[in-house]
Amino acid sequence: MTTSPETAGLAGHAPYPPASLGEAVPLPAAPVPAAPPSGGLTWTLPAGPACAGHARSALAAALAEAGVPRAAVADAQLMVSELATNAHQHAPDHGPHELWLYAGPPGELRCAVFDRHAAARLPVYSWTSGDYGRGLSIVRELSDGRWGMLRTHSRRTPRVPGKAVWFAVPGEARPPERPG
Repeated sequence: MTTSPETAGLAGHAPYPPASLGEAVPLPAAPVPAAPPSGGLTWTLPAGPACAGHARSALAAALAEAGVPRAAVADAQLMVSELATNAHQHAPDHGPHELWLYAGPPGELRCAVFDRHAAARLPVYSWTSGDYGRGLSIVRELSDGRWGMLRTHSRRTPRVPGKAVWFAVPGEARPPERPG
């Protein structure tokens, strides 16, 4: 594993600078979309610890239907589990949480977990952080650095401000358009 110039020397817990609603938040080695995603599929995740399992199941079914290779589906399930667990643990009072699957740039699908905790910042990983704080590093590695955070609005009614943490799933398939 190599360290990119963007992440070299960032071993502390310094947070990323805050951003206003709709402004992309730059993260190390992660391209950030210029605008909130639209289209694709949306699910409301259940409150509590069941949200990660629900996210894994819903995403796996949708990716299989879209023709994504099995290995990419397994990686996506691990990444979405990390993001849904983070939403449950760090923004439990900022639900309901949403799972999004949408078309990214050509050749990839993007998956995001949304919560209403718009003011939250993503931490920089530290090897000294104990048993916690490794989930976003897993997302960064499995997505080949194609992940990020966007301050945006929920897709469900009522539309509320918040943030979506997303990652890219490799593949040429596009998600089917249907209600979540």
